[in-house]
Amino acid sequence: MEILKKILFWFWQFTYGLLQNIAGLCMLAIYKAKGSKSEWYHNALITYIDKKNFGGVSLGMFIFITDKAEGDKLNDYRIHEFGHTVQTMILGPLWLLVIALPSFIWCGLPALNKWRKDNDISYYWLYCEGWSNLCGLWYTKEKFKTEECLTKGRFGKPI
Repeated sequence: MEILKKILFWFWQFTYGLLQNIAGLCMLAIYKAKGSKSEWYHNALITYIDKKNFGGVSLGMFIFITDKAEGDKLNDYRIHEFGHTVQTMILGPLWLLVIALPSFIWCGLPALNKWRKDNDISYYWLYCEGWSNLCGLWYTKEKFKTEECLTKGRFGKPI
């Protein structure tokens, strides 16, 4: 049964979520050529990368997390980024507009980073990030461990 689940997961990723998985596969090739290490996590592939000011990103079933994360933070990064993988399975090609673009802007604009910090707004307050946490928790059946995810992981509210 487990092999069937894997096959269906990968089939769904490479049909309904084809665009983001092709981008993820290209990014994987780049970082594997640089010697980055990878591991399987709930049928997705996590690759640990050395990149300044980087937490994580998901492109379909390809997840990229900073190689500096460890312990509880790494646990929570895995769950959160896998949640974006689940969102790909739900939204397919719409994921790029509905999730990726708002997430990229929310994370990447210095003005928004400053606004969140100045107003004590959680990164997970934005709909796509809070929903990612819920999707990751639902699919993996794992638990968050960091204070941030436990107290503000559901759209800025406790999980």
